[in-house]
Amino acid sequence: MSPSVPHATVHPFDRVEDIMFSLDANGRLTFVNVFALKAWGKERHELLGRTYEDALPTKAMPEIMTAFRQVLITQQRTELEVFGPRHQGWIGIIVYPDHGGLTVHIRRLPRSAGNTTSTDFDALTGCLTRTAFIQAQLALSFPHVLTVIDLNLLKSVNTLRGHSGGDAHIRAVAHALREALPAEALICRWGGDEFVILTPGHDQEALQELLGETNRALPGPMQGVEAFTVGMAVWEVETSYERAFAIADEHLQLRKEQFREAAPGEREADSFMTFSQELEALPDPDELIQHALNRLLSMLNFDQAAYATIDGNEAFFSHQALREGVPVPQPALNVRVPLAETGLLDTVSRTRTTAWSTDYPSISDSMASVVAQGVKSGIVTPVLSQGQVTAAIVLRAVNRWQTITPQMRKIVELTALRLEHALKLRRAVSEVRSTLEAGMLTLGIVLEARDFETSGHTHRVANMAERLGEDLGLNTIDLHHLRQGAYLHDLGKLCVPDEILRKPGRLTPQEWTVMQSHVVQGHELATRIAGLSAEMLQVIRSHHERWDGSGYPDGLVGTDIPLNARIFAVCDVYDALISERPYKHAWSHEDALSEIGGQAGRQFDPAIARAFLSLMQRSGDHVALPGDGRPEHCRLPSPIASLEISITDRSEALRYVDPALQRP
Repeated sequence: MSPSVPHATVHPFDRVEDIMFSLDANGRLTFVNVFALKAWGKERHELLGRTYEDALPTKAMPEIMTAFRQVLITQQRTELEVFGPRHQGWIGIIVYPDHGGLTVHIRRLPRSAGNTTSTDFDALTGCLTRTAFIQAQLALSFPHVLTVIDLNLLKSVNTLRGHSGGDAHIRAVAHALREALPAEALICRWGGDEFVILTPGHDQEALQELLGETNRALPGPMQGVEAFTVGMAVWEVETSYERAFAIADEHLQLRKEQFREAAPGEREADSFMTFSQELEALPDPDELIQHALNRLLSMLNFDQAAYATIDGNEAFFSHQALREGVPVPQPALNVRVPLAETGLLDTVSRTRTTAWSTDYPSISDSMASVVAQGVKSGIVTPVLSQGQVTAAIVLRAVNRWQTITPQMRKIVELTALRLEHALKLRRAVSEVRSTLEAGMLTLGIVLEARDFETSGHTHRVANMAERLGEDLGLNTIDLHHLRQGAYLHDLGKLCVPDEILRKPGRLTPQEWTVMQSHVVQGHELATRIAGLSAEMLQVIRSHHERWDGSGYPDGLVGTDIPLNARIFAVCDVYDALISERPYKHAWSHEDALSEIGGQAGRQFDPAIARAFLSLMQRSGDHVALPGDGRPEHCRLPSPIASLEISITDRSEALRYVDPALQRP
């Protein structure tokens, strides 16, 4: 029975004798023309509201789905040509953006290569069959470059991703080769994992470069392994095809020997060992989790990867990774949901074992909201802490079915174990660092009590230096070293006599020499404390160096001054300027910033001074007052009514902030 089509309103596309249809932003059909209804053997009410993949009588081709996603994201028209197994021929597809959705035009393409028929093409790849390829050689002119291509580790791909994943890998390579090769080239699927190409001419070097670019653009079967290996020979008119093929195949085997494929299990073990070492090298837990998700996504060919944190009776996604064009998983990041409503995540939490499904919509504990997102297959693996399930790795395939293999589950479970170990180690290190930091801060506070430092100076400059370091792009470890150095920057003042350290007037040349020595003595004291880094020690020794070379103790110039010391120096001077001291009034916030800007290129690294001023501008006109922690303006009247010394000279005030400014 032919499909019934309403007669009341005829859509213009119903007059087109090609397949035409429209999709909304979620990939659901909103219109199908009469020609498509006849081609698919469906009625309109059977299709409208369903996704394209679910509506088709056969499985949707990955190239088409990729094009749909690309146009949805870019809102730019695209065209492609593919070999349609159902059509038994080449089809042209034009995808148009249409009010947030898509309109798609599919038509049969005429073939121009001789008398080829639908049976001349391999159904999986659209390449010529071996028989058609040999027949097409009869019409060739010479010379031609004969290229033999062998896919690397296809057996491992099948083991890891299932045969559907292997087919997708073969199809992706074939599609990339067809797109890259000139129109006059012939490409044949010679065997299961082998292709043969004939390209007019004899320029092997140019063809090798073209195929090399194509190879590098393709995802390999495993980390560090290219998608295919190439062998070439020139086929001249006076030589047989068999001879040229044997020479090309010999070159291919030589390259394979250099490549030296290990057994699949060994290669997978090596790949996972590399992965494990990468995780071990990442100090920041967030970076660690994100890197694991990114690698699993590419290694196992999933579309969405997420790290779900379990907190009591609730769960939420704290990290995620996505393939290009794939919708963001739901719930969104950091949105808490009851654990009982999380499907497989709840199952994993209760059973403490991996849960998975190749056909996710069919299982009893699937979630309607996840099915609505187009998820067809998935794995959820627990991450334990002190014997309790505190998180899980979630992998999903969207709008396609992904075979969940035992090897795939094993890799995800090993990753979860590695994460568990690495996160435990990071927590232990963090606790040790917190203890060490608390001790250093305490020592810094003791130094404040002995000197004229305003209460809280050490903690403030440490926080300020860390914020400035973040703006300048320092990593987590460098920020930790910078903060440690800030806590102990004036350690050497323990060695300066009180009569010099607390002297309110100008220092004599001899006293000035003793004062200068505090950075060297502080550095020597700190070297006796086990576990302090070289970068942290540099802050102690070099925070009185000046960009123009007039600082001390080493007279370093410009970038010869360690970066952490340059960063800290700006923060130290700013806090000292705005602080009330027995020997000086507090400067206003504006005057202090003006002085920092004026010293750029002289006392301070100009780039760091600019970054500091930018940080202060973003922080607004109100900053924490020294000593009270309340957010108020820094312009203070002096609370000290009677001082034995009243310093009004700017340079004299500055010498207490930084003795390098004094000229005895």
